[in-house]
Amino acid sequence: MCTIGDPLMDLGSTLGYWVERGDPQERHLIRTMPTHIDGALTRREFVDLYGRKSGIRMDRFDFYYCFGLFRLAVIIQQIYYRFFHGQTQDQRAKGYARAVPVLERAAKSVIARSDL
Repeated sequence: MCTIGDPLMDLGSTLGYWVERGDPQERHLIRTMPTHIDGALTRREFVDLYGRKSGIRMDRFDFYYCFGLFRLAVIIQQIYYRFFHGQTQDQRAKGYARAVPVLERAAKSVIARSDL
């Protein structure tokens, strides 16, 4: 989605969906990918690999990860809004409102531990 912009925005958005084995249980309730299984890279390992392969410095990546979490929260909120107002019938959206606070807490955790 950022073909002309900063490629780290796409990486941050991808990691918004990334749930690791050691993440809080509430994050696992909104997991959509098998990033928690044995052998899966951690977010840090993925970011470091991306940095090595691309030659891009990754020492300030917290901003992009926090952006990815915020972006995902906005997407989920928008889908839930459409469900709530009868604009979509996809039953998966029924519980999406609970996911937004989970992503908010995850973003606040990134901010609290970041040195940026």
